[in-house]
Amino acid sequence: MKNSSLMNWFYLSLLVVFWGSTFALTKYALNDFSPLWIVSLRLSIGFVIIYSILKLRGETLPTGIVNWAWLALIGMTAFFPFFLICWGTQYLDTNIGGILFGIGPLFTVLAAHFLVPDEKLNSLKLFGVIVGFLGLYILLFEKPDTIITSNDFKMLSQIAILLAAIGYSIQNIAVNVMPNITLMQKTSGSFLFASSFALITAMLLEGPPVIEIFDISFISVLLMGVFSTAMASMVMFNLTKVAGPTFVSLTHYILPVYVVVLGSFLLKEDIDLYQILGMIVILAGIVLTRIGSNKLAN
Repeated sequence: MKNSSLMNWFYLSLLVVFWGSTFALTKYALNDFSPLWIVSLRLSIGFVIIYSILKLRGETLPTGIVNWAWLALIGMTAFFPFFLICWGTQYLDTNIGGILFGIGPLFTVLAAHFLVPDEKLNSLKLFGVIVGFLGLYILLFEKPDTIITSNDFKMLSQIAILLAAIGYSIQNIAVNVMPNITLMQKTSGSFLFASSFALITAMLLEGPPVIEIFDISFISVLLMGVFSTAMASMVMFNLTKVAGPTFVSLTHYILPVYVVVLGSFLLKEDIDLYQILGMIVILAGIVLTRIGSNKLAN
């Protein structure tokens, strides 16, 4: 893991809030929009904001086949996790969705070990990841109705959230190893690709949506576009460069805690003792992973 200052931890916290709020906002948006249109609108809103900032800074979109091949990969690793989370949230409580999303760090840490030169594993980092997943296990399997089952769409929804977490991890690695273009070029290019793909797909499969601009559903989509998409992506891309993908993957540990708390306040979802215990174990895993990374840096 690269150097991580107090400011990096602040940005990591912002990322948790931006991404974690997606689950609750999606619940509201699903009242009037399909999952595909929610993703299309949030990506389009995000792209307009990011591209506007790009132009204000006097920059242009990147050129070259290699750059756009990487941006296409990053764009698709934005579209598919967004869609999978949105689709899965239809059939799951937000707290369970957030908990499942926490599986990402294992994939990130293991992949970064092979793909990123200064992200090598050591025993303490690996132990921290295992402890973190023990916390996720407590959260996921202690309560009978949260176990992965075949009831209706529950199993498919849970698998969708897990795949979304892996997709974000792939994006983390790709951002770190792709050719060196500016943050705004990277963000604008990837979201141009993702939003175009999403809009074309939504129009072809579902036709135009009905939008009420003062309705809570559209306001939720707007908030996701501005904060969970545009702002979160810029923070994530920049943080990955300065602190490394393993540091960014810590969001997957903290995010379940935030989502559980937010779901209890906004959506009146229950918080049980096993959830509190799981959160404590997850935080212990974060500490161990952090200590292991510091030892590796030294």
